[in-house]
Amino acid sequence: MNKLEKLISDLNEMGKKPFIGYGNPNADILIIGKECADDNKENQEKFYSHNFEQWEESLNGHGFSYRCGGEPYDFESGNFHPIYPFYKQLNKIGIGNGKTSSTYYYYQKLIDKVRARNVYNYTPSPYVDFFKDCFITELNDICRRNNKGLKKEQRQETVDHIRERFDWMRRTNFFNHFKVVILACGPYAKAIKEDECLKKDLFGAAEVIFCNQLSRWYKKMDDEIIPKIINAI
Repeated sequence: MNKLEKLISDLNEMGKKPFIGYGNPNADILIIGKECADDNKENQEKFYSHNFEQWEESLNGHGFSYRCGGEPYDFESGNFHPIYPFYKQLNKIGIGNGKTSSTYYYYQKLIDKVRARNVYNYTPSPYVDFFKDCFITELNDICRRNNKGLKKEQRQETVDHIRERFDWMRRTNFFNHFKVVILACGPYAKAIKEDECLKKDLFGAAEVIFCNQLSRWYKKMDDEIIPKIINAI
C-alpha cells in the first residue's frame, strides 16, 4: 500500500493522472498488456479515464480491504474498486451476461495454473478473480479495439504514448517491486527487450518475461512461461 501511495504522490507532483492499472498492488506478479481494447466512449470514462482518481479515492476512503459489498459488479451502485474491479464476473468468454473478455479469461487461466502448483486437485473459481494475485496495466494509454490499419500519424502517437509512459514509470519505484513482470504486449515491448538498462530502470531485479498478447493460449505458456513464474515466486 505504501508503494501505491508513493506512486500517487509522485504522479501528482509530475502533474500526471495516467491509467495505473487494476489488481493487488502488493502482488508478486505484474502483467502488462498492449492497450485497453474497449473503444466504447462511455466504458472508457468509467473504467479507464478515471483510474487514477479511483486509486486516489481508494487510499482516502475504502482502503484495500474493500470487497465490493459482497455483491456482483454494478458500477452505478458504487460497487467498483480498482483492487478488484469486476467482482463476480464469470470466467467465461463472451459479451454481456456477466461474461469476460478473452484476455481476462487467459489471465485467469495463467494465474490458476500458478495457484495450482501447491494445491492438490485445485478447482478454479467460476469467477474472474486473478486480481487477488497480480496487478495488471497497459503499455499504451490509447484505447483501441486493435492496431490494424492505423495511419502513420496514429502509429507515431502510439510510440509517443509508450515513451511517455516509460518516462514516468522510470521516475517512480512502484513497478520495480514485483518479482515477475509479464510483458504480454508483443512488439510494443521491443525497446525493453533490446535495452537492458531500460528494463532494469523499469522493473529492477524482476524476472521479466516477454510474450504475445494473451487473447489466446499457446504452448509456450505451459512449456516455458509458467515454470519461470513459479520458479521466481
